[in-house]
Amino acid sequence: MKRGINAAVQIHRFSLDIQAWIRNTPRGLGRPYDRGEKMKKTMRVAILVLLFSILNPMNLIDSIERFDRHRLEQNAVIERLERFERLFNQLNQSNQSNQFNSSAWAQEIEKQPTSRGVRIPEGYLIGQGDVVEVFVWRNEQLSRQVVVRPDGKISLPLVQDIQAEGLGVLQLRDEITRRFEEYLENPRVTVIVLQINSYTVSVLGRVVKPGVYPITGDSTIVEAISMAGGFTEWANKRKITLIREEAGKKKHYRINYKKIESGSDPRHNVILRRGDTIIVP
Repeated sequence: MKRGINAAVQIHRFSLDIQAWIRNTPRGLGRPYDRGEKMKKTMRVAILVLLFSILNPMNLIDSIERFDRHRLEQNAVIERLERFERLFNQLNQSNQSNQFNSSAWAQEIEKQPTSRGVRIPEGYLIGQGDVVEVFVWRNEQLSRQVVVRPDGKISLPLVQDIQAEGLGVLQLRDEITRRFEEYLENPRVTVIVLQINSYTVSVLGRVVKPGVYPITGDSTIVEAISMAGGFTEWANKRKITLIREEAGKKKHYRINYKKIESGSDPRHNVILRRGDTIIVP
């Protein structure tokens, strides 16, 4: 900036000195030669003034500064665009990772029992009295523990009553998700079974404590009779009857408890199902 100002001042002073010298030179001195020299010097001054007016250092410097500012602004815009593109790619990758992780996490919760859940028997269907926890990711107001009512339904905010009895855990999750999609964007729902109260069997006849008892997915005849207090004195262990409903029909199976005790035929120690009835004669 200072160089441009100094150059402009020097050129202006030089042009004033030349003009003063021309005015003060006598006309009769060396007229042929001096006149030509004066003309050349005058032309030089005119050219210098013209060049100075065109290539004004101030204008040139301003132009350079404007160009530099424009280039800096353009680079800043490009840098911001590149930064935005990097940020967008990071968010996109993070979103895909979160979706994958949350989906895998939900599936893992449903396949295995949690510290609050119970072991899910194979082929388990939700029944009356079962306690389930509905967990909606990032929405505590909609997440809650519910008990399956005698009519087989559960109640949740927004969606009200949902049929739960007769559904598997994944089926109930899909139904709740479908109902929540009417109010939420991309809801992520997990269903955890906390208590299985609908898996019961009846132990009747000559046992110490006849009644209805809850069972797990792998409870057997021996465990059910043990929960009922064992046999009475005159119980016939060879002719125990197991009544089970299959395909809408009740079927009767003969159980020989003596073979279970001796180990000769452990197949008589069958795994019980929900609703089985054991009668000890």
